[in-house]
Amino acid sequence: MTKIAPRRIELIVLIAIVVIYSIATYQRNLIWKDDLSLWSDVVKKSPKKVRPYHNLGLAYFNIEQYNLALKEYQQALKINPRGSKTYVNVGNVYKEMGYDDLAAEMYEKALWIDPKDYKALVNLGDAYHKKGLNDLAIQKYKAALTVNPLFLNAYFALGNVYLNKGLTDLAIAEYKKILQIAPDTEKTYYNLGIAYDIKGLSEEAIRHYKKALDIRPDYPEALSNMGLIYGGKGRLDEAISLFKKALEIAPEDTITLLNLALCYEQLAKSKGQGAKGYEQRAKSRELIVKAIEVYQRVLKVDPDNMQAKERMATRLKAKGK
Repeated sequence: MTKIAPRRIELIVLIAIVVIYSIATYQRNLIWKDDLSLWSDVVKKSPKKVRPYHNLGLAYFNIEQYNLALKEYQQALKINPRGSKTYVNVGNVYKEMGYDDLAAEMYEKALWIDPKDYKALVNLGDAYHKKGLNDLAIQKYKAALTVNPLFLNAYFALGNVYLNKGLTDLAIAEYKKILQIAPDTEKTYYNLGIAYDIKGLSEEAIRHYKKALDIRPDYPEALSNMGLIYGGKGRLDEAISLFKKALEIAPEDTITLLNLALCYEQLAKSKGQGAKGYEQRAKSRELIVKAIEVYQRVLKVDPDNMQAKERMATRLKAKGK
């Protein structure tokens, strides 16, 4: 008996140790469950290192806690005032907060420290583009691509500026460069669809929208834009179907809602013209009622939408009765 007791004690101690370590592991797992918890923990343990503050700031940025993100980035800059990437991130926070001039100032500071920071170049280009300084924006985007010819955001941005300047062929050329690097980017096919649509090449636009949808079937903008093309061609039933699909994904998209309502109106008009039978007239009225219901949805999302208000005027309501 005297020999058995010590072994029991050892077993009890062993069990106690396993339980303690299990709890500790569980607590660590809680800390690692997301970036915010992880980097908050690292900051406490390494308060003199830049990276934890930088990454904690990014974690706050990702959950749109912008003031807290700024606080962490500022702490990182106290430790390393020449952290160009931190200045870029501070600029991104200011951009999201609507302080575009402050954002541009941060990107310029980043570039003063590191003239080859291609992300700062693109972000500064975006700031110029937003101000309408397109030539300066193009200059920055091209500089970014000189540093990093594989940086897709720069090609997108450059293509978008060209598109806004009416230089559609140049925009198409930039978008096609993206496909040489990343052939499965749905956004590129979508942008090409827009560019071809602007050029009046509707079939080519549809082909590219469909390619975007092959990669991402739940792409509401691509569905909606295809609907616009079909609507313009008088293929109203197809347009309505596409608008409905887009609204299943983005039910509060007022542009798609307005276009759907207009299609109902046009279809009602086509069925009402010269209609002699009761069923045709009833169908026309039914479509007008649907249009009114969609305009009401627009006004729930955007109570000041003038187009919806105008279409909801007495004349349209009277047709629905």
